[in-house]
Amino acid sequence: MKKLFLTVIIAAGATFAAQAQDISFGVKGGLNVASMTDVDASSKISGHIGGFANFKFQKSWAIQPELLFSGQGARVDLPGDDLKYALSYINIPVLFQYYFLPEFYAEAGPQLGILASSRVKRGGVSEDVDGFKSVDIGSAIGVGYKFPINVGVYARYTFGFTDLIDGLADPRNSVFQIGASYTFK
Repeated sequence: MKKLFLTVIIAAGATFAAQAQDISFGVKGGLNVASMTDVDASSKISGHIGGFANFKFQKSWAIQPELLFSGQGARVDLPGDDLKYALSYINIPVLFQYYFLPEFYAEAGPQLGILASSRVKRGGVSEDVDGFKSVDIGSAIGVGYKFPINVGVYARYTFGFTDLIDGLADPRNSVFQIGASYTFK
């Protein structure tokens, strides 16, 4: 299933990229407010950073594959202590963008996340933890604005479809992102 999902994403991206009229590359980064669904947890603040390629075709449509390093996880409040799950992912979203105006767009698309590390911090002690699945399949939806000076701002919500661990609760990633980008022309 994972191989089929990745193959479909790559094939769709290659098809759209071959028809692109305007190609640009850039860097982006920002703030993550991450949590896990189906567990009694609060949000964990972290960040994301990476790069993208933007393939614009026609006036209103574009496809934007990205490669991002993203800090995710959650904070669980325990009596007298906090337990913080720090999950680091290499995320590969492939976003389809529709431009309402030349500067303002909405985006949505699938995302593949590869777990880079999983740590738990409790009582000031941080240690590696096993049991989290190595692949997270999800989807993203967001909006953005690109200023004429090649700088952009965006907000995005990413939600996972894959259970992060096997067990009684089936937590999934839930991440709200805001950030800024710079496009090289």
